[in-house]
Parts: sequence; C-alpha cells; structure tokens
Amino acid sequence: MQANTTMLAQFRLALQAEDGNRLAQLLNLSGGHTKALARALEKGHTKKAEDDARKLLGSPWDDVVVQHLRVLLNKQRRNYAAAFEEQHTLVHKYVNRSFLRIFNNLSRWSLPVLYVINWDLRSLGIEADAESASRGQPGKCLEVAARAINKSFSTCITDRASISASRKWGTYYVGNLLFKTYFKLKQQNLCKNVLRAIRASTDLPELSQFPKSHQVTFHYYQGLLYFLEAQYKQADEHFTSAFRKCPKQFYKNKEYALDIVVDVSFTKRKLPSSSLLDEYPSLKALYWPFIDAIKTGNIKSFDKALSDKEKRLIIQGTYFNVELAREIAKRVLFKKVWLIHNKQSRIHVGQFQAALRFVGMDVEMAEVEWYLATAIAKGYIRGYLSHDKLTAVLSVQNPFPRLD
Repeated sequence: MQANTTMLAQFRLALQAEDGNRLAQLLNLSGGHTKALARALEKGHTKKAEDDARKLLGSPWDDVVVQHLRVLLNKQRRNYAAAFEEQHTLVHKYVNRSFLRIFNNLSRWSLPVLYVINWDLRSLGIEADAESASRGQPGKCLEVAARAINKSFSTCITDRASISASRKWGTYYVGNLLFKTYFKLKQQNLCKNVLRAIRASTDLPELSQFPKSHQVTFHYYQGLLYFLEAQYKQADEHFTSAFRKCPKQFYKNKEYALDIVVDVSFTKRKLPSSSLLDEYPSLKALYWPFIDAIKTGNIKSFDKALSDKEKRLIIQGTYFNVELAREIAKRVLFKKVWLIHNKQSRIHVGQFQAALRFVGMDVEMAEVEWYLATAIAKGYIRGYLSHDKLTAVLSVQNPFPRLD
C-alpha cells in the first residue's frame, strides 16, 4: 500500500523536523495525498494501514493517524455522519484529552495540527447535518463540533507554559473558528463568551503579535458583532482594521470587509470615494447609485436605487443602514435651496417643495413640513418651522452643520 507507506514516512520526517505545518497538511482531509490514500483504504487495506501506523509512530501520534485513516475511509464512502463521529473522537479523545498533554514538550510548532483537525471537524459537521437534513432529520453535529472547538479554545487560552512554547498562540485562530461556527449556527450571542475569555486573560500577548491572518479574521468578526448591535463607530474601527491589514492578494476578504465599511459610512455620513470603489467593481455597482444620489440630493434617484438593490441589501443585512441615508440626501437638497437663496435665514416652505418636485417628488406642503421638521429634530438642520407663515427659520450661524 504505497500511499500509506509514503504518508507515514513523511509523517515521521515532519515529526523529527518539528514541522507542524507539514503535519497539518498530512492530517488535512482536503490534502493532496488524501484521494490516493482513501482509495487504498476503500480497497481493503485499512487494517494493514493501521498496523503500519502503530509500528512506525509513537504515542499519541499513532492513535492520531489511525483515527485520521478511519475518518478518510468514511468520507470516501460519503458517510459523513460516521466520518464526523470519527473526527470528533480524534479531537475530543486524542487531542483535547491526550494529545494536548504533550504540547508542553512539543511547543507551539505543533499548533497547526490543532488548527486543521478542528477546522475539518467543523466542515464534517456541516456535511453531516446536510446529510441529515436531506432525510428530513434535524442535524446536531455542528453543535457538537462547536463544543469540541470551544474545549480546544479553552485549552489554548488557559495554558500556563512559558509564552515562547505556549498554546496561547493558538487562542485567536481557534477563537475565530468558534466565531465562524457560532455564526453558522445563528448563535452569535455565544461569541461574547469568547470575547470575555480573551479580555479576562491577563497574560495573553497583544493581538498585534499574532499572525496577520488571525488579526484580520478577529477584527472582521468583532466588527460584525458590533454592527449587529448597531454600534457603528466600533464596527467601523474593526472593519477598517480588517480591510487595511488584509493583504491585497486576498481580494475577496478585503471586499467583504470594505462592504461593511461602506455600509457603516452611511451612518457616519462620511461617504467613500469613487477611486476607492473603483478597485471593487461589484461594490461600486451596488453602492455608487446611493452615494451619487446623496451627493446631488436626488431623492428620486435614491429611491430608485433602493428599489433596484433591495433584494441584495436585505440578504446581506445592510438595507436598513442604506435606507437611513435617504435623510442625508434630503438634507443635501435642502442645503442647495438655502445656497440658491443666498443663504437667507428665512425661506418659504414652498421653495423646498419646488426643489423636491424638481428631482421628481411631487409631495404636499404638509409632507414637506414634516421632512423639514424631522431634519431639524435629528440635528441635520439648525432652526425651526413657522407653521403659520409656512417658513423655515434657519440659524444664522452654520444652519447645516457637519454630520459626523
């Protein structure tokens, strides 16, 4: 069985060289070697492969490899529920219990192994739940995976080894994997437990000392949590950090972060430039009609864009923020009326009605008054309305203050 012999030989060499990345590749269910190995197992060579592993590898690596082979065989047979159970045994028994006990001797070089087996556990949980759903049964595997991953996270963050060898360096990778899993389960509230643990850890190195990929992913999910809670200032800070730190070659990841940055900009009243969006055509196609309508005060164009883009905005959960920016488009239009009238402090409401009609909105005088009253109440315009005289009385000093 050539495929298994080759894999075991490479595994031994990686162990001797303390090459955690290579070990992780060999234990990755999507690795390049897995197809040939899975086919050999399918042909009935499983017993010999397991015997070879126990002869050539010491504990606990022999158990890890044997368990990995059992996962591969079930995955090859497309029995994802069984594959998940075997992978869960690998994570729960041989990693979270036995394997992690030798980390102090191995030091942090072996962390990539922890990453890949937890990642694959999550992936198999999704596959197994989809398999159950196809039979009309509820799937619970991803929830089980989340608990196992949480155990790995706890083991990392509470490690007491010296920082140079500590499993603490795995905290953000595994924590990010938990975020990803909780969002998939629609249990975002559980993310707060991860954040509390990180904030409570007094000897955890600064986030800036971790690999950039860990930093970017953490900022992304932190921003997403703030965004969902309508804490837009904090959301913008984290998404902007994710966007800036993410290398250019990871285009889609930068685009995901920028998507929310642009959306949050509507709440901050600070719109992105055309040159920035030029690098991301799909985002420009989505958002530029709104930005252009806001800048020109063309509410009719804004409403058309909102109608055209409604489905996509609703799907990605950004419709509400974009809709709020309609008030800013109105403010821009009303400021133009003020400028046309030489910055007079008293302007008849009919002039604002005429401006609205000019951009295609035929509204009654009472509705125009309501628009103006709302803008004044929100602080977009400084002044008050004289209903008897149908006049907007604007502040002499800066009636259209800058919006932060």
